[in-house]
Amino acid sequence: MRQPYNYNHQVHQSQRSAFAALFLVLLPIFFPNLFAPLGRASPSLFSEWNAPKPRHLSLLEVALHWKTPIKQLFDLWSPLPNQGWKPCIDSADTPSLPERSQGYIQVFLDGGLNQQRMGICDAVAVAKILNATLVIPHLEVNPVWQDSSSFTDIFDVDHFINVLRDEVSIVKELPTEYSWSSREYYATGIRATRIKTAPVHASADWYLENVLPVMQSYGIAAISPFSHRLAFDKLPVEIQHLRCKVNFEALAFVPRIRLIGETLVNRLRDPSGKLQASGTAVLRERTDDTEKERAGKFVVLHLRFDKDMAAHSACDFGGGKAEKLALAKYRQVLWQGRVLNSQFTDHELRNQGRCPLTPEEIGLLLTALGFNNNTHLYLASHKVRFLPSFLVRLICHVL
Repeated sequence: MRQPYNYNHQVHQSQRSAFAALFLVLLPIFFPNLFAPLGRASPSLFSEWNAPKPRHLSLLEVALHWKTPIKQLFDLWSPLPNQGWKPCIDSADTPSLPERSQGYIQVFLDGGLNQQRMGICDAVAVAKILNATLVIPHLEVNPVWQDSSSFTDIFDVDHFINVLRDEVSIVKELPTEYSWSSREYYATGIRATRIKTAPVHASADWYLENVLPVMQSYGIAAISPFSHRLAFDKLPVEIQHLRCKVNFEALAFVPRIRLIGETLVNRLRDPSGKLQASGTAVLRERTDDTEKERAGKFVVLHLRFDKDMAAHSACDFGGGKAEKLALAKYRQVLWQGRVLNSQFTDHELRNQGRCPLTPEEIGLLLTALGFNNNTHLYLASHKVRFLPSFLVRLICHVL
């Protein structure tokens, strides 16, 4: 027997389907953070929400009530004894610039600012080895920092060129005949002038045998990747001195960055908080600059616990399943499965010393060294992941 058609049921079912579809359409609008991480290289939506639980509660309770002995405090802030170190740039040899350059050398530097700074020192050294003209290095946009600053945005380029004028020929831009040699050019295909095979910590001879012929044939050679592509050992003494000269003399921050640094140091050294607005909501200047206030002490701490470090370590930081999924996704997007640590268990990684210290462990370490909650602390980090309240309680004056 044929069943009667239920029109009302069909209407209600259609309405429910319509409301469900409307909900799915509007959900990203009202809650964009749920969906934004799925389309870019960043931790998943769970990783920032599920902070890890403390793993060392018993030690934490002791640390919060620890009173540092007076002698330990005195030793803590006492300057280190002279260990006989001398400036490496002191050299009896007078630098000389060769009459004719073999061609132009370009380098593309990735990593954070520290890695890029090391790469600049290496680039000048390679240019000296090859008797080449160095083009001001190109700084890549790091997927973690997302900083698009160029060399000239960070460093005083005229000072850089002037300090090294008797050592290496340096130009800000390529001449018109080589203007085609750009980052975009090398990103769109295989190019004869690009060197992709430079090994990590390559020797000076490797550059003479592999890069010099390319430069002599085409007038230019571009090396990418270049980070850590020059050896630290078994290089001529003059090349090591040149590296030192680049790092400690030639690379100077632009005035704007120096002013920010001086302002931060003044704030850290000022125990009284006598600050007045200097035209911005972020930077402030001191009104009283007495010698007593300038004697203030502070600690600069780089946690090294950014999301890329946490993901690359493949360690477990106590954030549960959500954290594991988030960091695994980040590893896959950024390194395409090339993180060898992921084949070990968390217990094995920690026993091998391959896990970065968490903010909790850093706080305990600072307390053990003798720092207390009267210490002025500057956290030098991009974005502190899972900064727990107990670290702030241990070292409470955080800038």
